[in-house]
Amino acid sequence: MNIDLLTKISITEAITALVILFLGFIIALITYFVFRRIRNNLKENNQHQLASVISDFDTIVILTIVFVFIYLGLLSINELRDGISQFNQVFTILLVLLVSYSLIKAKNHLLEWYSEKINYDNSPQTKVVKTLIPTAHWLFTLIIVSLAILINLDIIGISIAPLIAGLGIGGLAVALALQGTLSNFFAGVNVLTDGSIRVGDYVELSEGFSGIVTGIGWRTTRIRTLGNNTVILPNNRLADTIATNYSFPYDEMSVYLRIGVGYFEDLAYVENVVVEVAKEVLLNTEGAVSNYNPTVWYEEFGDDNINFWAVLRAKGYFESWAVKHEFIKAISERFKKENIEISFHNTNIFMRDKS
Repeated sequence: MNIDLLTKISITEAITALVILFLGFIIALITYFVFRRIRNNLKENNQHQLASVISDFDTIVILTIVFVFIYLGLLSINELRDGISQFNQVFTILLVLLVSYSLIKAKNHLLEWYSEKINYDNSPQTKVVKTLIPTAHWLFTLIIVSLAILINLDIIGISIAPLIAGLGIGGLAVALALQGTLSNFFAGVNVLTDGSIRVGDYVELSEGFSGIVTGIGWRTTRIRTLGNNTVILPNNRLADTIATNYSFPYDEMSVYLRIGVGYFEDLAYVENVVVEVAKEVLLNTEGAVSNYNPTVWYEEFGDDNINFWAVLRAKGYFESWAVKHEFIKAISERFKKENIEISFHNTNIFMRDKS
């Protein structure tokens, strides 16, 4: 039977099929060398993640070219056309699955490459993007998988309109059953898109928790405290609480220290001494903003001292502790050298003579 089938194939059809197959082989070979050249250029420029993205696509593109031209070559033969047409659905479904798989892999490498690219940029906009990247991972995967399933269902003849309607009714029932979970999910989306709290920020909540935000998930937000413990907070609680973000909009922050000097001191001289010491601390302390001009602001006549604020600048919340530490040591030593008095509270007790 196979021999009879071969005898029915004309020379013209056989030559046409061979030409199509040869053309497909040439195109696939050229595509392979083009992809390899692009990958090598990216690797030479240390763009390894982008090279991985290209690697995710080159195999699927080459295989698709080969399969398409084999399919076209077989279709050019009249005797085989009717038998091969029944494989259209299988071929299309496999192609959709391969493309979806390649898109998911390419998406992973592309987001990893972008994460590395912006890793050293600490601008507010970049921090928001860094916070959104983990969510983008699973969201894009969900979209690609959902589209692949819907396309394949349509290919095999299953109408997706009733399915979508059924999912809508079922989704309503699920939403009612998972109100708390969905509340946390949408609260997390709100926090992520708002951008006022980002991964890496140091926050202090009105509930008493404070620490670094290490992750904002679809249900909870994780905050690492200074004691290296992790507070797991539901997103709806975070969205409703009052929070102080020490890293928003910028990591730099002012450092305020309240000091008092005796009433008999020369206030102008005290101000010059404090500013001089503050400048030295900012220049010599790691994490301080060295080009900041410190200031002194007298505040009040206290019970024992004339109180004032010294204002310095640090690059972040944790750096502010080092700036305070160094400044307190330096100003204490300098006041002793200059004989500037910091008065302490005194109480005089008078005893009545009963006689």
